[in-house]
Amino acid sequence: MRPRMSALAPRRIRTRLEHHAKTLRSQLATLHVSGPKKFQLADDEVCGVLLGRNISYYIPEFMAHYRAIGMKYLVYMDYGSDDGSIGMMAKYDDVIILSNTLNFRDYQRYMRMHAATRYAEGGWRLAVDADEILRYPGDDRIDLPGLVRRLAGRGQTGVVAQMLEMVPDCPLEEVDTLSFAEARRVFRNYSLENISAYPYHSEETPLHWFLSQNSVADPHLAFMFGGLRRTLFSEDCCLSKHVLYRPGRGVVPMMHPHVTMGLHCADFTALLQHYKFAGGYLERERRRQVEKRLSHSEGDLRLAALARNPKMRLTFPGIRHDPTLQDLIRDGFLWVSSPARQMLGV
Repeated sequence: MRPRMSALAPRRIRTRLEHHAKTLRSQLATLHVSGPKKFQLADDEVCGVLLGRNISYYIPEFMAHYRAIGMKYLVYMDYGSDDGSIGMMAKYDDVIILSNTLNFRDYQRYMRMHAATRYAEGGWRLAVDADEILRYPGDDRIDLPGLVRRLAGRGQTGVVAQMLEMVPDCPLEEVDTLSFAEARRVFRNYSLENISAYPYHSEETPLHWFLSQNSVADPHLAFMFGGLRRTLFSEDCCLSKHVLYRPGRGVVPMMHPHVTMGLHCADFTALLQHYKFAGGYLERERRRQVEKRLSHSEGDLRLAALARNPKMRLTFPGIRHDPTLQDLIRDGFLWVSSPARQMLGV
């Protein structure tokens, strides 16, 4: 045992040194572009944390949706846009804009942590991407401040959301020119096929170590993988994400793009409707492939399949249409415990 531990020690030291070096480099490479230096949040206020590059397509609808449900503040870190994203985001009040041009492939963890920890104090954080639209049980009556007050009252500090890929019933080239608002109306299809759901603390998930740092209010909470993109492109993508969390002592945000550590997770799950294929997807993905800004090969799998079949429809037998929260709860994709149903009034 001793030789094995001795052999591991240098590796651990190198890993820690690399982590500290990348953390420092990311901090030094981050420029404050506009907005306040820091937000001070009340206990029931929510600050979004968004990283993006060339997201101007999404910004108007993204901001309209999240402002409507009660996100008061936003920290936006841009990593190299050339489409006017920064100027567009600067038009909104209560937004801190940061810029960091390090390669996202190598530094995304450190960018996310820096944006999440240095520019807002107190309140709660909403960790979303520009192509994700959050829904949650009771959202027709309860805004985000109301939701986090309920969570805090029950001692819960995090919410897991399940990601549902939304796609159109036609080839992508036929919807390239739609605005994001229009795409949300046209991208009506989804699938619950080919999903692997693991108990939250299962040792079978590749994220087990991260998830083991959290506790859950209900054992039914699951982490999911696969879905529509597994069926069509053989991707084993993670569908679950800590979308809402309360920062505090022992909380380590976004060590993985989908995971924050140090949380006591709520006894219900939210929904993230994902619109990856909206807004000129093929051109955007080809550019990412050339620039090599992503560490995984999922984009390669999608592009290869679409190159073989340019008229490909992202549909197959068993596809469903127009998801409602109640449908997804009934079908087991979302979970709401009996106490949470009472809290949320659903």
